[in-house]
Amino acid sequence: MSNHYDIIFAGAGLSALSIATQMVDLPFFQTKKILLTDRDQKDKNDRTWCFWATNEEVNQLPPVLYKTWKNCHFHSPIHSEQLQIKPYQYHMVRGIDFYNWAKTKLSQHSNVHWEFGNITDMNVQTGSLQLNGKTFQSSWILNSAITPIQLLPSPLTPKFQNPFTQPNDPPSSQHLSLLQHFKGWVIKCPTPIFNPDCVTFMDFRVAQKDNTRFVYVLPFSQTEALVEYTVFSPQLLSEQEYDTELTNYIHQFLQTADFQILDQEFGVIPMTDFNFPTTQSNHVINIGTSGGFVKGSTGYAFKRTQQRSAAFVKDWAKNSTPNLSLIQSSKKYRIYDSVFLRALSDELVPAHLIFGSFFKNLGGTAVFRFLDENTHLLQDLKALNAVPTLPFIKAAYRQLNRLYYV
Repeated sequence: MSNHYDIIFAGAGLSALSIATQMVDLPFFQTKKILLTDRDQKDKNDRTWCFWATNEEVNQLPPVLYKTWKNCHFHSPIHSEQLQIKPYQYHMVRGIDFYNWAKTKLSQHSNVHWEFGNITDMNVQTGSLQLNGKTFQSSWILNSAITPIQLLPSPLTPKFQNPFTQPNDPPSSQHLSLLQHFKGWVIKCPTPIFNPDCVTFMDFRVAQKDNTRFVYVLPFSQTEALVEYTVFSPQLLSEQEYDTELTNYIHQFLQTADFQILDQEFGVIPMTDFNFPTTQSNHVINIGTSGGFVKGSTGYAFKRTQQRSAAFVKDWAKNSTPNLSLIQSSKKYRIYDSVFLRALSDELVPAHLIFGSFFKNLGGTAVFRFLDENTHLLQDLKALNAVPTLPFIKAAYRQLNRLYYV
């Protein structure tokens, strides 16, 4: 079999599988030879994705919803409420369900091939990568495996030299980076303690310990739920600290000491204002985290990945060439995220006060719309006025030499 392909995916995670499954629906791509590469078989439930969406938006997504909640609780020291989020509902997708759906769909197309193993080199100038001792060549590499900058701790990054050129990010205005890291337990209790119709969306009542910490509670039934402890900080915690904080939360706020751990997950998501280049050669398109698909201020990725992928693939098929502008956030939202990250990084205002003010002054629907990057100028002004003003003015001033580069 020839090792030349029309399109190669370097990494076969959320973004690659989203784009590939949309490509095979269109005649333009059904004649293209496509290769997906990844270091694992995508046969484990290694993550979950949550998001809010309207019924219309859900109809455009893969049919892999695991659980939906109509109601959301929010808790912070300054404000707690059951949020009014119509027309949205809160949804959860399990990684394994999405992987299985995508692999099944792609297996029905003979022009799609897989190669599993570690990428050992990528040449962005020639459009080639090395895997399992073989060289694969392509007109286009859609890259989600390698980021232009290191975003995650060393054990989680590739072991070979980064093939990308140094980004246009001068030392006088270095990008901001935090890690959103979390550990979750799926627990089962002997007695009913959960409301299966209501998710706890951000509970800031836990000790903040000089950074941002909160808990999600995603009930699957009256007796089972995913309880996830989340932190925004520059470094990860020890494994013991995640476990201790989860136990403390279950004891104090769920008010039970009688539970069984059925499953657990751990994840790290980069939060940064780095302006990810959509490409650095005529052969490579950056997607996923490498292409800035993850929202810098929140880490949400599932719905926005589906929406960006759909627009990008349809336009590519229509015009026979990829339009990279369709996979970028607009400049104004990148600026908002950059100022938010400065406020957090410099500890100008605690996150529980930001989100507490947001929900108290705007309401759940308006906050979700703003975080979806789906607002006009008047709605933006209301959102910016809903949070503590002085800290964000200070953050914006400190970011003035940075905002050109986001």
